[in-house]
Amino acid sequence: MSQSFQYEAIDGAGRTLTGKVDANHSRDAQRTLERQGLTLVSLSIVGRESLAARTSWFQRGVTAQDRILALKQLALLLRSGVPLVQGIGTLKGQSSHPVLSKAFGDMERRLRGGEAFTTALTAAMPTLPSYVYQLAAAGEAIGHLGQSLEDAANQMAYDRQLRQDVRNALTYPTILIVTGIAAVFFIFIVVVPRFSAMLSTNEEPLPWISAVVLKTGLFFNDHKTLILVMAAAAAGAVWHVAQNAKRMAQIREVVSRLPLIGTWLRDAEVARWASMLSTMLRNGVDLIKGLTLARDAINLDSLRDRLDQATKLVRTGHSLSSAIASQQAFSETALSLIQVGEESGELPSMLKSLSELYEDTARQRMKQFLLMLEPAAILFIGVFVGGIVAAIMLAITSVNQVAL
Repeated sequence: MSQSFQYEAIDGAGRTLTGKVDANHSRDAQRTLERQGLTLVSLSIVGRESLAARTSWFQRGVTAQDRILALKQLALLLRSGVPLVQGIGTLKGQSSHPVLSKAFGDMERRLRGGEAFTTALTAAMPTLPSYVYQLAAAGEAIGHLGQSLEDAANQMAYDRQLRQDVRNALTYPTILIVTGIAAVFFIFIVVVPRFSAMLSTNEEPLPWISAVVLKTGLFFNDHKTLILVMAAAAAGAVWHVAQNAKRMAQIREVVSRLPLIGTWLRDAEVARWASMLSTMLRNGVDLIKGLTLARDAINLDSLRDRLDQATKLVRTGHSLSSAIASQQAFSETALSLIQVGEESGELPSMLKSLSELYEDTARQRMKQFLLMLEPAAILFIGVFVGGIVAAIMLAITSVNQVAL
């Protein structure tokens, strides 16, 4: 079936031409334009943008994975020798998300208007991490834009994987705890009141634990609406706190002081810092700017403040290892690796090794934490539910004078 294609091409005189061509397939349209002596820049089906606009209400949002893939595709094209404008034009028609297609189209127009790539990237994709723009600027300056964009995409993938590991680690314990709380509420609201009705005519005193459980069940049953409202309010408060950056920062600081989980979080932060700084230095970013960007990637305020002071010391002429040592920000192992990197002139490589070392250490800490948290959650729920059941059984046996 014949389709209309909107094209942008360059003729033999170097002029940019736009127009429409009818063909059964995009390959046929490309061959037709080539027979006319035109070099194709971009090709898209007429009406695709309007269709995307009509279905925008049902379109998923752009994910971090979409952005990472887009940067990796552009980096691959550039490293393969494809000119920058042509590579962006190719991705404009092939991007997996309409928002990214629009962004690449905007970048293409800006580049043809004479803007630098970093300026066009910042304007077209303003939600990328700040270090991506710095890496792009450094790569553009030294002529290694493809490598810089690939490193930026890899760093984004590293950050995404780190966050995903934390979420995955906490998902199962969270499900256990929420399910256990729901089971306790069900027992108190549905099960316990029925036994309370059965035992209401008993004149003999019940064991104290049975009396507490039965009275609690009656209270829950009589105030079901209030309990549900309080539970909903608690869930809303948790969600609100999770959306509040300041509160979450305070919670992270408290958690970072706890045994095991605190060490896990600090090791993960050191790994992120070292990976970021290594990527910056490897792509020609100066040390002070790299330290600033790496510091901004840290989530723990206390560690970020120490690294901020270390950056100020480096700016005044101190070595990186001595500046960090004066702030007691890292362990002796980390300081030793940084110092060796400075003395050998291989600081980016040593920082990469430091990142891998602490990433592995953080992963081991995470496993240790989960080995303790999951059984603890199961034990807590089991003891709580078992205690309720035992209290009910004690009440029944005391009424019927059955010896346990």
